Amino acid sequence: MATKKRLAVGALLAVIGSMGIVLGPMLNLTSLGKPWSFILGFVFGVMAGAGAALSVFSLIESRKE
Repeated sequence: MATKKRLAVGALLAVIGSMGIVLGPMLNLTSLGKPWSFILGFVFGVMAGAGAALSVFSLIESRKE
């Protein structure tokens, strides 16, 4: 994948994940039940973490070029 595309995908994942982390409790997603609230929190956390790592990696890679 090209560096610019990797940066765009990483930024998008980071934004969606962080919005889910912030807006989840505000939209009362914690009352979905025992397994579903955990699964949603886990998915949003993984999305935010992977997006941040992908964005930083592509910024470092574009700096080397």
